[in-house]
Amino acid sequence: MRFATALLIGVLLVRFFHLSTLEIALYEVLLFLGNFLSFFWISAGIKSLLSQFAKEKNQQGVLINLAFLLLLLGILAGGLLYCLQDFIIPKFTQYDKLAHLELISLFLIFNAPAALIEYIYLVQKKEKAILWYGSLLFSSQLLFIIIPLAFNWGLKGVFQGLLLWSILKFAWLLKLLFSGISLSKSASKTPSSGSTKAGLNSSQLKRLLLLMFPLSLHMLIGGGMEYVDGFIVTSHFADTGMFAVFRYGARELPLVTILTAALTATLIPLAVENQALAIGKIKTEVAKLARWLFPVTVGLMLLSPYLFPLVYTDKFAESAQVFNVYLLIISSRLLLPQVIIYAQQHNFVLVWSAIIEVLINVGLSLYLVQTHGLEGIAFATVIAYLVNKIILITYVHFTFQIPLTSYLQTKKYLFYNMFLGLGFLIAQHIG
Repeated sequence: MRFATALLIGVLLVRFFHLSTLEIALYEVLLFLGNFLSFFWISAGIKSLLSQFAKEKNQQGVLINLAFLLLLLGILAGGLLYCLQDFIIPKFTQYDKLAHLELISLFLIFNAPAALIEYIYLVQKKEKAILWYGSLLFSSQLLFIIIPLAFNWGLKGVFQGLLLWSILKFAWLLKLLFSGISLSKSASKTPSSGSTKAGLNSSQLKRLLLLMFPLSLHMLIGGGMEYVDGFIVTSHFADTGMFAVFRYGARELPLVTILTAALTATLIPLAVENQALAIGKIKTEVAKLARWLFPVTVGLMLLSPYLFPLVYTDKFAESAQVFNVYLLIISSRLLLPQVIIYAQQHNFVLVWSAIIEVLINVGLSLYLVQTHGLEGIAFATVIAYLVNKIILITYVHFTFQIPLTSYLQTKKYLFYNMFLGLGFLIAQHIG
């Protein structure tokens, strides 16, 4: 729903409300800055919740302390964005000044802790509530963007609407945290005591920070590679249009990232409670995904040389070749050793593996761009991400004595990858 709403908003801005490219660029860059300053620690907070929640006796206390921590980080990030705008804007954008920056700074403060809501429902195992909340959340987001544009209130009205939307989400979070409803069956049966009293707790805040710190580094290092790739493109190609060609093609199949991320999020708390059951679930669920995601991926590979010139223009034909290389990342995405590592809270191995991934990615990109152009940069990303997963698989094997065959149907996986490789070769020939 989140992906579809973002896609629909983009189409509406261009096709229905006819915003200029300058207005759309301003809208995108403001959201980009907000996401860039927050995505890594929000993701770290969520992963910490998923790995910590089932072990805690005082589960409501964990949620309250984590929400407070994300609120503080949101205030810090929003404050830095607004106060240091004269430094941040020229360094990370092509603008000297940005209008409405104060609105996106406030949006960041309320939106960061509100990201916990769907995960609260997840750890409560309220699947229907996630769907109802998602339906309400993204339909309201659409309304808060459409209404200001329909009344010609401009982008200022849009960001005021998004700010109001984030405040309403934050209010809903407070309702969940302080409604007094027990968060687990065990909590409802166990009388509260001083040690399990819900509220701010310095030791719990410190423990959450220690969990989040390596995860934040991991998310920041891994998520920052797209910016490094963009810099390599701009530094190696005199034609500025090549950056657009690369950006249009440098995308994975959205279904792969969405479904594997969702599967990882749901399996982490299960692995905390029952590791053996979770390992079995990884094996069966990955097999289910592979059964249809690999054929869809190969189908897109074969169609992309025709789709990119059709949807965009002939100038973006090379984007299809970059896109096809990025589609190969499905092989690594469906390897999920990180579920076990998150559950065991061995988070620093994720940081070290991400650092190695970045070093390989940068080194290979600088080498392969000279011989294979834009495709070389894409190949470097695919190889580096695979190396990262191999490191994690090896760590899980030797540290926890859990071999890859325990959570992956290796014969089927190898068959699907042969099928993927054949499809890639045929697509390259077509291109």
